[in-house]
Amino acid sequence: MIRIGLLTTLYEWRTTMATFRIWLVGFCLGGVFLTPAVAGGQETGSASDISGIQLNTKGFSSSQQCGQCHKELYNDWKRGLHADSSGNAVFKAAYMQAYFELGERARSVCLSCHAPVAYFNNDPKLTQPISREGVSCDFCHSIAEVLPGTVEGPQFRFEFGGVKQGPLSDSKSPFHKTRYNVLYRQSMFCKGCHELKSRNGIPLITTWSEWQESPYADKGVTCQQCHMEQIPGKTVVGSLENNARNQISNHDVASGHSLTKRRQALEIKIVGIETHKNRIRVQVDLTNKGAGHPMPTGLPIKKIILKVKVEKTDGGRRQVQKRVYQKVLADAQGKTVTNVVDLMLGKATTVISDNRIGPLETRRESFTFFVDQPREQTVSAAAYYNYAPEILQPAPIHIKLNEVQGRVR
Repeated sequence: MIRIGLLTTLYEWRTTMATFRIWLVGFCLGGVFLTPAVAGGQETGSASDISGIQLNTKGFSSSQQCGQCHKELYNDWKRGLHADSSGNAVFKAAYMQAYFELGERARSVCLSCHAPVAYFNNDPKLTQPISREGVSCDFCHSIAEVLPGTVEGPQFRFEFGGVKQGPLSDSKSPFHKTRYNVLYRQSMFCKGCHELKSRNGIPLITTWSEWQESPYADKGVTCQQCHMEQIPGKTVVGSLENNARNQISNHDVASGHSLTKRRQALEIKIVGIETHKNRIRVQVDLTNKGAGHPMPTGLPIKKIILKVKVEKTDGGRRQVQKRVYQKVLADAQGKTVTNVVDLMLGKATTVISDNRIGPLETRRESFTFFVDQPREQTVSAAAYYNYAPEILQPAPIHIKLNEVQGRVR
């Protein structure tokens, strides 16, 4: 999915021989690039080992190390989906199915997105604790650049050497060097994981390009402004807390699985109810008022379902009609592809329909219900986010092997 390009710092790789060794490793890893660093912004502070904090200057550090100073940021991240991207039941089920299809190759295909540190550390079985941290703190804050993508996804360029990059131009730390990088304020940063084509070139996840084509991009409203909004909090704790900022970016990165975000994004209104002799006509407006991309975005198997219900006031007969909003893909035989693994493995060959609700778009829908007494009916409308992935769960087996009886005397 993501072919990762890795960048070490300039001061660690000055000699020609060192550069050659890096290129050779990159070549042997099949396209994982390790290149000397170029100046990406202002560096401040110095790398050090204080109070037991151990930072890896040649690779990724554990998020637990980051959490010793950035406690609130770490706790936010820990509650979010990024922290559990390789451990959640949805991924595990899909990963298992992909493994049956691809064998060992499934490890690199799947883990490059869901356990990127494991991918880089060549730990496909996730034996190291750091490999199971999902999309970790240091994975994100070591990204120096998002490179042009391939059909299997874009490439990242990293910088190591004790330098942590981020969106603040005046940050300083006695524990590590810091570097301001404007990329962290741009939606391009999110493209690295949220823009994906299948192996046969069919767009699967197009959230970034959807944003790029939206009115929000023209207004300069970025992904981070919606999904990492500013909240009260301290950037650091302990002895540095007095110098910390009083607001932090929300690092749980709430998205489509957040009830609050969904409610902020979608507005529903009943704009007309007309009664006739034996029927009711209902008009409903569905507005994507808060998402910078179509609703829903992400995997094509996700849906928005609008349900309009008419029922007798006394609790009698009930009628329900619905509309479904979804991007639908089909395979070479024209059969709809509904399994996430089949989508990822490139079994879809064409997009046959896409009626999702675009940013700031209002969709007016009309429904006609035939009833005996229209004025004795109540009308309601509701919108549902629908996603039905397969998951792993216990399946208890309880079989009676034998039974005997005894007589009470």
